[in-house]
Amino acid sequence: MGARLAQDLLLNFLLILTPIFFYQAFMLDRLTDRTTSHRTQWVLGLFFGLASVLCMIYPIQAGEGFLWDLRWIPLLMATLYGGWRSGLVVAGIVLLCRLWVGVGVGLSFWLSVGVAVIVLGVSLWLRRWYLFVGRRYRMLVGMMLALATYLLTLTSIIYYFSHKGQLAYLIGHGGAFFVVYALLYVLAMTCSVLLFENILENVRIREEVRKSEKLGIISELAASIAHEVRNPLTVVRGFIQLAVTTLDETNRKYMRTAITELDRAEFIISDYLNFAKPELNHFEVVNASDEVRNVVTIMCSYANMQSVQLEGAVEDSLYIWVDRVKFKQVLMNLIKNAIEAIYNSGRVEVTVKRRAEDVIIQITDTGEGMTPEQLERLGQPFYSTKEKGTGLGLMVTFRILEAMNGSLHFASTVGKGTEARIVIPLSNLS
Repeated sequence: MGARLAQDLLLNFLLILTPIFFYQAFMLDRLTDRTTSHRTQWVLGLFFGLASVLCMIYPIQAGEGFLWDLRWIPLLMATLYGGWRSGLVVAGIVLLCRLWVGVGVGLSFWLSVGVAVIVLGVSLWLRRWYLFVGRRYRMLVGMMLALATYLLTLTSIIYYFSHKGQLAYLIGHGGAFFVVYALLYVLAMTCSVLLFENILENVRIREEVRKSEKLGIISELAASIAHEVRNPLTVVRGFIQLAVTTLDETNRKYMRTAITELDRAEFIISDYLNFAKPELNHFEVVNASDEVRNVVTIMCSYANMQSVQLEGAVEDSLYIWVDRVKFKQVLMNLIKNAIEAIYNSGRVEVTVKRRAEDVIIQITDTGEGMTPEQLERLGQPFYSTKEKGTGLGLMVTFRILEAMNGSLHFASTVGKGTEARIVIPLSNLS
């Protein structure tokens, strides 16, 4: 009996981990920290749904008439890492399989529906916060969710046996197994989160290496040719200005247009130089709270011109080690982008708060939003959602924050708006 129980426990445990390996093998190139692609979310749901079905087909036999399984662990994983689409697929597969292996629609089925709805709802509610915390917190949340799901499942089982008048039979035959079952739930969830996080970390490292190679090439090209291009542009602009005084009004108009375009070329080259070698020579301890308030005040007039309401909610006395001028440049660039993303009246909110040892600056707008494909391309050279944008401003912003040991993340929904999140370590010198 003990050998059979251990075999069933190990089999269910391995079935939980199997879809993660399959997903890594077949979908690694599309695997991201938030699995933004809709297709990726559906596929993730199918993989974890298959794991739930296998757990139900090969259950844990703990005594005569007692069949247990880990069907809800894949639902937790699919929802936390894939979103509502993945979670809905797994929940639907579990309930359909429950009808197939069960005895039809009865009390036990409706109890399973209740558990599925609660687990799916709570996981979705926690997901937005879950995606932005560190690995340690994710593992802790995963363990707590697994334990809560186990208790919910156990409650539904107790209710079912109580309704049948067999509660004493349940306690007498399954009581010793409850502790082992709880430990298995927590262990399976912990290993699943740890394995998935390791896969995500490998993907992030690979993407960083790939991105570094691309940026290295761009930096070398920018540093080698930008100065050489800027010098003849300056000469041409000077001679055009001299020539304007000797031309009639029609030709002056043409020359002014030429000067405008030369200035635009100069601006692009300056961005390239800033990207190739950000001049961060004046690092100091800066009160991020005061700097954000000042920038919000400065940008309010521009927001009013665009019929946009700009608001700030700032936690006091948060100090960071940055270049003050470049930090302001980053804030103004992101706030300006947020304002310009709103075509009609709307709102931009800037919040600053502390999270553990980091300062989190969020810039949220109610603009048009972006698709997952657009989000993935943000920061690439010459990619911009603006009609006349070059994308270099945002590329420089990424580079400046990287030089200040910070990071920039975007989240967006089409039709609802975009959130830019800056993460910068707190200063140890404050």
